[in-house]
Amino acid sequence: MKNIFLIIFTIVIVLTASGQNADLVYVDGWVDIRSGGEVYEALPGDVLRAGDSVITSSDSIAELEQKDRSKIIVKPDSIFTIREIETDSGKETVLATTVGAVSFKFGKLFGKEPILATPSMVAGIRGTELTVYAGEDGSTLIAVDSGLVTVESMGVSVDLVKDEGVEVLPGEVPGEKFSLLGRNLDFSSWNAEKYEDLIAEPILGLEHLGKQLGEYIKKIDSHNDLFNNLKSEKEAAKEDLQKIIDEKGKDQGRIFFNENIHPIDLKTNRLFLNIRYYSLSSLSFRRYILGRLYLDMKGRFIMDSKNPEYIQFLSIYQEKMSLFEDKVVPFLDVNDI
Repeated sequence: MKNIFLIIFTIVIVLTASGQNADLVYVDGWVDIRSGGEVYEALPGDVLRAGDSVITSSDSIAELEQKDRSKIIVKPDSIFTIREIETDSGKETVLATTVGAVSFKFGKLFGKEPILATPSMVAGIRGTELTVYAGEDGSTLIAVDSGLVTVESMGVSVDLVKDEGVEVLPGEVPGEKFSLLGRNLDFSSWNAEKYEDLIAEPILGLEHLGKQLGEYIKKIDSHNDLFNNLKSEKEAAKEDLQKIIDEKGKDQGRIFFNENIHPIDLKTNRLFLNIRYYSLSSLSFRRYILGRLYLDMKGRFIMDSKNPEYIQFLSIYQEKMSLFEDKVVPFLDVNDI
């Protein structure tokens, strides 16, 4: 199974190489790029492609620009990634903020408008300027300066227009939208407050985070089931293809291949792209959200490892990690980890 997925992954990379890239046009302070398992210093002129991440430190920012003159500003202590996913309308670019604050100013869009994502929501845009705040507790805060944004989480969506915002907690539907007028949003204080709430009730918080991880895994399972069904269909079609070649010749076999097997190949490639998307999203969630909470709890109880609250936390955490190992890791490549 793993070898089949790696082969298809190579095909998908070739097919998606022309997606929405972003040029790194400005760097202030130390910024890293994570690409294909490697991490290196970001410099103006670098090009980010699907799968690449920008990682800023506490005193650095990075500015990206796309071919349509759209601007993306990755603020301090942030992780921003370009990904791709297949939807009913075809392949789409996903601009994902795992943690931190990222501002977007979209110019005249060529082709499809990108999707914005954080660990707790996805958002569709229409000619928009906005800032996405992704907290270390898995929460999201969206603030719209202009245009229209549709924020969706757990199957519920809310529309935001100019000077409106909304907060989304991990594993929850979007909260009530609010007016930004007269409010000065500060990511650092908001993030600190959200994380203090998380660490104050870590077991409850872990349950909410586990619910969000479960949503990713549901998507992986669903797409993988479809992938396996298509693989069985292809095996049956290959047997029919050989019979047609033997009985009617290669020309008829070629027609059968184009009409029956090639469409299956396209569908499996698309499904694999989505499995990769949700697997990598799960990995980021596990690494930067769940991992941070685990390390903080471990430090907090380093002298009190028999504490009942800590033991209960570890039990729930190990349950989530076992699920991650079973459901997500098989679809990751060694370079991802």
